[in-house]
Amino acid sequence: MKRRFSVMMLLVLACVLALAGCSGGNSGEKPASTETVKDTEGNGTKAADLRVIWWGNQDRHDITSKVLNMYAEANPGVTFSPEYQGFDGYYQKLTLLAASNNMPDIFQFYVGASDANQFMDKGLVEPLDSYIESGIIDVSNIGESTLSGGKASDGKIYGIPLGVNARTMIVDPAAYEKAGLTIPEGGYANWEALYEDLKKLKEVTGYYGAEDLFNVTFALPYYARQFGQTVSAEETGIGFDEKVYSDFFTYRKQWAKEGLIPKMDASMSVKNPEESFLVKGQSAVMVAYTNQYPGIVKAAGRPLQMILMPGPNSDKAMDVRPGLHFSISANSSNKEAAAKFISYFVNDIEANKVLNANRGMPITSQVRASLAEQFEPDMKAVVEYMDIVTEHSGPLDPPAPTGSTEIEALMIDLEQQIMYDHISIQDAYAKLQKDAAGIVAKHKK
Repeated sequence: MKRRFSVMMLLVLACVLALAGCSGGNSGEKPASTETVKDTEGNGTKAADLRVIWWGNQDRHDITSKVLNMYAEANPGVTFSPEYQGFDGYYQKLTLLAASNNMPDIFQFYVGASDANQFMDKGLVEPLDSYIESGIIDVSNIGESTLSGGKASDGKIYGIPLGVNARTMIVDPAAYEKAGLTIPEGGYANWEALYEDLKKLKEVTGYYGAEDLFNVTFALPYYARQFGQTVSAEETGIGFDEKVYSDFFTYRKQWAKEGLIPKMDASMSVKNPEESFLVKGQSAVMVAYTNQYPGIVKAAGRPLQMILMPGPNSDKAMDVRPGLHFSISANSSNKEAAAKFISYFVNDIEANKVLNANRGMPITSQVRASLAEQFEPDMKAVVEYMDIVTEHSGPLDPPAPTGSTEIEALMIDLEQQIMYDHISIQDAYAKLQKDAAGIVAKHKK
């Protein structure tokens, strides 16, 4: 469940980034030290103070800070200046740092998301290919498909995955039992079957059957994949036809009208999964990413269960994707030190025992194997679910093209207009199709 920017904010950020992309240096950073010290293995390394920024909950802050301390102790001369917060406002903050030439050395990112693409478009993110080729970032135990999740449309790698995730539907077994329903272990065969169950689950919760299952950033890419289509397309901007768009919003409007899911204003009041209606016992179904599941169960304080997303064709619509990335500022004066730390973060077994798959299942086979025994039951459930998804998923979509930030802003704007009855679904699709093509053409000039 992702907190989204308003369209106006996205446009403001684009303007700020345009200024940042024209800036010469990173005047807010400390100059790189020329002092060489020895790490615990006797290797020479330059002293560096690495600024690192990420978003997450308090658990993520605590364990990430502990790993920073572990690395600093093992590498004398390397220190950290950490910054962290919730997701709300994260990209706004990163944008302001870019505009003031004060980007952190290392930042949590999601290569391919529209919020992130604008930074790469402006040359603010360092390509990591040379660090991988030289072995500074060790990818020897990372699968090619996993590593490719950090590639942009230009074919370069701009982020190292910090874990892999998949979409999941989370259900409340107690609510199903009370409603006299059986949980479909392999996922719902179609959306209509889910619709019928939500009517009974709504009676049980007294509020909703489910969270809003249809926001455009999480659900539309999955829904389009069910019909062999994609959200983004290199030439036209969008890769889905009017029927997919119309059916998607017809479901959403009907289910919201019947109170099976919250209306948009209620959904937008939920800032993170731990505050969801499901956690509060006011719904029985939600969708999320697998790395969010343990936190949701902890917040709910009762047993929950993961099942595959609804069909049809969920086997080709599901995918296994990088959960998050670490990236390096193009203007960092400590790029090599930053690259070494990122390699440690994803490869070191002791560090990952502390991180405990908080950002998704570890991407290296050795780390996954070493963590299996220490996982709590909820995390073991994630491992089992990921094994199922791996056998029932298709390849990742191609990277979003240049201009996808503006296209997503347009999609979010039209989403709100549709749900507040300011525009028809058909007129919204016509505008989206025309304007998305125009955005792509503009960026090709």
